[in-house]
Amino acid sequence: MPRVVYQFGLPRSGLYAVAEWYLDGLGGTASQRVGGGFKDIYAKLDLRATHFVTIEGLTIERVREALAHWASRGAETWGQLRDPYNWFASLCRGVRGGAIAWRPAAPLELWKGYARHCLSNGFWLAYNRWFSDSDYRRHLAERFGFRRRCGGQPWQHVPSRGGGSSFDGRRFTNRAQEMAVLNRYAGFVDDAEWRGHFDDEVVALACELFGMQRPW
Repeated sequence: MPRVVYQFGLPRSGLYAVAEWYLDGLGGTASQRVGGGFKDIYAKLDLRATHFVTIEGLTIERVREALAHWASRGAETWGQLRDPYNWFASLCRGVRGGAIAWRPAAPLELWKGYARHCLSNGFWLAYNRWFSDSDYRRHLAERFGFRRRCGGQPWQHVPSRGGGSSFDGRRFTNRAQEMAVLNRYAGFVDDAEWRGHFDDEVVALACELFGMQRPW
């Protein structure tokens, strides 16, 4: 049955890995839009076909508007979030390496907006758990009505968009589980300027949503 799927998140939150996994699990054919902005929220879609649309980098206010718009039309929607320490490390590495053109003035303020939304608005997709937890992937596969990948198998492909991983590029294609995506912060914890971006609210939200303590 055709469906419309809207996925929202911040760059370097594993959006495209999850998108590939979802489309593979669903099977069949689908139209995929990547790197969408606000204009793509109101795109005219042929509802006789399946569409998967990734929207990245919007403020949470815009995301809430989009979620309401598509939920009222029966679409499947979710916000996706990665823990702030690994997310910010990957973002900084990607910016420094030239793989990411997105340069918000206050990235962790944007992250906090998404985190607050996740705490108070039901279903959201936790990238950390999706990457590391087969039971969580199995639960998601059941929720999404997958025809394949129902046993919680990990997704091993590294998407090409944005050059792949900020740290590894596409070197781990077809063995993505070998990437240290849950330990990216380790290369930044000695950087006092980098650590200074994490205020008490970010630390508290990371603990509540991901069970992570400040790693320094």
